[in-house]
Amino acid sequence: MTLDQILTEVSRELSGAIAKQNVSRLAAHHRIQGSPGFDDAVNEIKDVLERWDIPCRVHSYPADGKTTTYSWTAPLGWNVRSGTLRQLSPQEESLVRFDEISHGVIAHSRGGAAEADVVDVGEGTRAEDYAGKDVAGKFIMVTGKPQEVAPLAVERGAIGVILYPTSKRAGEWPDLVQYAGFWPHASQIEATPLGFSISRRQADSLLAALREGPVRLSGSIDADLGAGTLHVLEAWIPGRCSQAREILLVSHLCHPTPSANDNASGSGLLLEIARALSSLTKEGRLALDRSVRFLWVPEFYGTLPWAASHRQQIEKLLFVLNLDMVGQSPERLGEPFRVSRAPGSTPTVINAWFEPLLERIEADPCTIAPRGTRRPMQWRLGPASGGSDHVVFSDPLFGVPAVMFGHGDPLHHTHLDDVDMVDPTELKRVGVLAATLALLPGALAAEAERLAGWLLRYGLSAIHRSFELSLQANRAATEELLDLALTLEEQRLSSFERLLDEASVAWDGSGQRQALEAIRDALRKTGSGSVVKHDRAIEGSSPRKAFDGPLPYDVFRSLSKEDRRFMEREFSGPYGAVTLEALNLCDGKRTTREIALRLSLEFGQWISGETVVRALGILERGGWIEMGGPSD
Repeated sequence: MTLDQILTEVSRELSGAIAKQNVSRLAAHHRIQGSPGFDDAVNEIKDVLERWDIPCRVHSYPADGKTTTYSWTAPLGWNVRSGTLRQLSPQEESLVRFDEISHGVIAHSRGGAAEADVVDVGEGTRAEDYAGKDVAGKFIMVTGKPQEVAPLAVERGAIGVILYPTSKRAGEWPDLVQYAGFWPHASQIEATPLGFSISRRQADSLLAALREGPVRLSGSIDADLGAGTLHVLEAWIPGRCSQAREILLVSHLCHPTPSANDNASGSGLLLEIARALSSLTKEGRLALDRSVRFLWVPEFYGTLPWAASHRQQIEKLLFVLNLDMVGQSPERLGEPFRVSRAPGSTPTVINAWFEPLLERIEADPCTIAPRGTRRPMQWRLGPASGGSDHVVFSDPLFGVPAVMFGHGDPLHHTHLDDVDMVDPTELKRVGVLAATLALLPGALAAEAERLAGWLLRYGLSAIHRSFELSLQANRAATEELLDLALTLEEQRLSSFERLLDEASVAWDGSGQRQALEAIRDALRKTGSGSVVKHDRAIEGSSPRKAFDGPLPYDVFRSLSKEDRRFMEREFSGPYGAVTLEALNLCDGKRTTREIALRLSLEFGQWISGETVVRALGILERGGWIEMGGPSD
């Protein structure tokens, strides 16, 4: 089996049109975690898998607001049937109807009804937002996250929260309605308010009316909030080598209807990839050496308990591909497809495969779907990202190389993320990439030389990038950065050699190592920067991660205003990736200095030791790491 055979057969079999049909069906379900709508979507996928004779099973985990997996507390179950919000005076107007725009009811709102005046409190996440304002027995209008607003609002007697977007968030879409949730724990059920979400246009109308006098609203929600069940759907296509490491493809299924790109697109495409791979192997058109496994999950809250209960299975994984927002139409929005590489804490050869594969897929007219875009594929390779299920697997607890495929999307988490924003060609191209990656380890015998060339191309570029980074930092730590980049690329090379050894393919990597060392040495002679000096205690400290699993979403909420601003501005990166990777690197052996250098390499920008020391100090005070003494 060769790469050309894989690309040809996958492009013929995998259908962007079928993938979009899947997206449309899934988008019709209101897929909040632990809800009947989520379960309906799971059952729809399961029925299709069984019709295709693809083995699958559903796993169940508590949605009770108190069960903890690692540091994450399960959400509560929620069943919403209807919800309305009306302005009664000074004029009558319908503001929210759940059956028209599901985002209009904030997830995890309690059931109930109220008629009251409304008060605008701005962001609503700080005590000072309420200064001088009587909110008792009233609705409040806010722009802040409802889960941060609710405790302050309920403490002051507010009966309902009305979320509206800032002008910046609304942008050119004044009618967009945001998705949000309260995410209460079991002990907070009684203190959970009614919650609604309205557009900027509607909010501006209410704010204008408030400047003239009182505004009266009436709201009602028919919903149940309490103990429920989280369901994870797992499917698999067995490979010929039962002992070989497996490939896992994962996609979160949750979010309100339609949430088409985020993430009916990933879930619908995952189903089409499973169908295509099953057909190709059953018909004997391609051989599947390694088993491929598929997960449809409630984001994080299903992935974590599944991972915790499948430790032995995870130990057999070769890599993880996370499909999260993969179908965006280039005509409608135009954001490029993005690959967020596996982080340096889990060095892997697959990082070297993305660019050459995408170049082939972009140039192949067979990857254009009927009624899909014919534009050239726009794509970007980027550093590790947080914000989705892949970070569960790259955590040191599991240590599996994990990658995210997706698009930046200004309409995600809004009601405008509908099926019209999803393009079948984009789905097909991403599907061909994912399926090819799943099959490529089975082509090592025929493609070892090609893959070795890709690896050398990637490694030489990575070492050169480390030199460019030292110039960005005024040649600070040139030798250290070059040496560290060489070490990482040698580890990547070792991951390739292990793959070849597992496939019994003979290959001598000494020439690759010599080439990598040669460019390192040449760049070292080009410029020798001075090493930035640090306090010896800082240089020698060796922090250790003090918990298992990825850092929970809400950690920064407990920080002081100053510390939170610092972490969000200086130590976040793509969806918190800098903080996550820093924690991944805190193994009790690496010094703070080395962590700073590795973060700089990973994210392509100079991150000073002082910045890392301050950030780790904040995490230490929160109990998330322990600062060791000088390393041996």
